[in-house]
Amino acid sequence: MSHQGRIIAVMIAIGMILFTTGLNYWSSKTHGWISVSIGAAIFAAVALPLSWIIGRKYDQLKIDSFVDCVTDIYNRRFVELSFPKLSLQAQRNHKRLSVILIDVNDFKEVNDRFGHARGDMALKLISQTLKDCSTKGEIVARWGGDEFIMICPYADDKSIDKLSAQLHEQLLKLSQQSGLLLSVSLGSAVCPVEGSKLTQLVQTADKRMYAHKVITKRIAAEPEIKQA
Repeated sequence: MSHQGRIIAVMIAIGMILFTTGLNYWSSKTHGWISVSIGAAIFAAVALPLSWIIGRKYDQLKIDSFVDCVTDIYNRRFVELSFPKLSLQAQRNHKRLSVILIDVNDFKEVNDRFGHARGDMALKLISQTLKDCSTKGEIVARWGGDEFIMICPYADDKSIDKLSAQLHEQLLKLSQQSGLLLSVSLGSAVCPVEGSKLTQLVQTADKRMYAHKVITKRIAAEPEIKQA
């Protein structure tokens, strides 16, 4: 958890204490230094804990604004604010930055058949699987609805293929355990080769993701066609 809010709040409180103490000392004609010191101590005893509490609340609110309330992973806002810095770092270091868009297959059927509570559970299971399959330095976030996004520094095509295989394997196990048919389709785009802005990369990844979805559904339908 970030301590930025608490640090700033405490620094402001200390500044107020020093300013108030100095002002009282120089302007007081009837009270001595001891009285001023006692007053400053009382003020500090109240101001410092209060500023810490306010700062902690600010830090928590800031974190909550970046976290999806259903899946407890980062949300779209966090990705949109973080990406420009990550993109700039990648370009300065002459490294690639992969954006991977992940869409849950047939999620509407899960909601319609099992209800929204089970649908939320499916999203939580998939988000946890994405986190488990990610490596240090990668960002996993809910992009919106039944779509997730991963920002993967330095990931190449082999890494993305490996991620896809891991996801398929893990979600197959989860499907057997939960009774829900969980699968995803994904598409990727590379910064800066295919664009430096997040919107450009998401559009490219989105097209590839839907192409992957068509192939996935076609493969899934083949056994039914053969049986018919």
